[in-house]
This record gives sequence, C-alpha cells and structure tokens, in this order.
Amino acid sequence: MKISCNIIRDMLPLYAENMASQDTREIVEEHIASCENCKKQLEEMRTPEELPIDNDITLLKNIQNTLRREKLQTIILSVMVTLVLAVITMAYLTAPAYISYNENAISIIERDDGTVLLNFSEEVSGFDVNQSPAADNSGYVYDITTWETIWDQKISKNNLENTVLNPNGETVDSIYYYNTDGSENILMYGDPITDGSVVTLPRLVLNYYVMFAIGFLLICGIGLAIFRKNEKIRNGLEKIILLPISYLFAHLLIMGLRSTSYLAGRDFYAILLVAISLYCALIAGRNILKKLSNKKPKSTL
Repeated sequence: MKISCNIIRDMLPLYAENMASQDTREIVEEHIASCENCKKQLEEMRTPEELPIDNDITLLKNIQNTLRREKLQTIILSVMVTLVLAVITMAYLTAPAYISYNENAISIIERDDGTVLLNFSEEVSGFDVNQSPAADNSGYVYDITTWETIWDQKISKNNLENTVLNPNGETVDSIYYYNTDGSENILMYGDPITDGSVVTLPRLVLNYYVMFAIGFLLICGIGLAIFRKNEKIRNGLEKIILLPISYLFAHLLIMGLRSTSYLAGRDFYAILLVAISLYCALIAGRNILKKLSNKKPKSTL
C-alpha cells in the first residue's frame, strides 16, 4: 500500500527523535528514499535552528548606566552624611568656652623695643584680638578674649606660645579684656579710652544670613505653589529650595537657636561646610527616593 506524504510527515517528528517503532522507521525510510520533499523536511528537522543574534546592546548599556548612577548617588549620600557628622563633631569639640577675666589666664609683658607680648596660661586654647585706632590717633586700642575647648581639655592639649601683639611696632595705647557675658571690658594695660565703661558686643552678621535664607525659602515655596503643575520648573525649584533649607539646618546644628557670635568668621565657615555637605546629601537622597517611587507598581482598582 502506498502511503501519502501527509502521513509520512506526521511520522517524521517521531522518526527524527528516534521515538518511532521499527516498523514505522522502515516505512519512513522506504518513502524518503523516493521522495525528495519529505527527505528535505526530515533534514530540516534534524538541523538545529539558529536564533538571530541581537547585536544591539543599547538597552544593556542604559541599564548599566542607571545602576552606576544609583550606586554613585548612594555613595555620595553616605559620604556627605558622614562628612556632616564629622564637621558637627569637630565644631562641638572645638567650640570656644570663653574664659572670664583672671590675671592667671593672660599676662602682658612690655619689651624694651616697644613691642607688647601676650603670655597665656596652660588653660587657654585660643584667643581673639580686635584692633581699633584710638580716638586721638595716637595709637591703637586692643580688645582681647580667651577660651578653652573640649578638644584641648580631653584629646590634644594645644599650648599657646607667647604672641607679640604689635609685631609691626604699632603704638599700644590700651588693652582691654572683654568677657562674653555682656559685662564691661576690663582694662589690662595703658590708659582708659573713655571716662565710662566699655562693652564689646557680639556680631550680628549671622542673623542677616538667617533672615536671607528664610526669605529665599519663602520665595521658593511660593514658586513651587505657583508652578506645581509645570514639571520642569517644579523640579528645578525643588533643587533650589534645598539650598536655604540646608543652610538653616546647618545653622541650627552649629549655633543652635543663637544668631550672634563673637567669632562670626569661624562659625560661618563651619555652617557653610555643613550646609554644602547637607545639600549634596539631600540632592542625592531626593534622586534616590524619586527612583524608588517610580519603581513602585501603581495599584489598579
């Protein structure tokens, strides 16, 4: 009996996989010996089909770049948070604890060449000197204060060396020691500059920076409320508003609720360093949170 090609083709898969019986194999072999079409189909079954190779690696590169950016942002966040903690710790350890006037803390030595020498005791970690011309322009008036720090008390003692007050030969009319509790200055050397009391007040410059940051924060907040539906402007304002937030938070960490300082320069640089680190940390954290929120599946009702 002659078997049609359709029947043979139904048998070919079993034959190609060596799963057919001996009788079936003999029927298939007898047929393909005289049928080129069925023989060709058998050969195609036995030849593994090669899948086309996709040479486009753009998607893979995009995934790698995304992972690299996320890793870098996480590293930046960790480094900046660590830097903030380190700066705050150092600011606390080196914060001046002002020393009230006593004759043992500082002594004044006048040398033969006209220079005036400041001699500090072991308890003094640092000092500040303000110079101003005398009212009659006969010389200069100096206001001095001293302090100690936790760093010098507990960790590394810094013994101050004798310091020349007027290294360029300026005429020293008088030297006052000012306390930081609002009490009047104490005359240590020379003649009094007035008949009444003299008081050295802290500087208010940090207060101006705080007010500027608050005003800038309010302006950015108003801008966010106005342009909340404009994604491009909103994203830009979200980054900008972190600047005054970082500064105000840094001021709070360094100064607390105070905005006056006898060492405004030192305190401002410490605040600025913390603010920059905080800003970088907040930007990195914002980007990470946005990516995480975008990856969350949206719930459907």
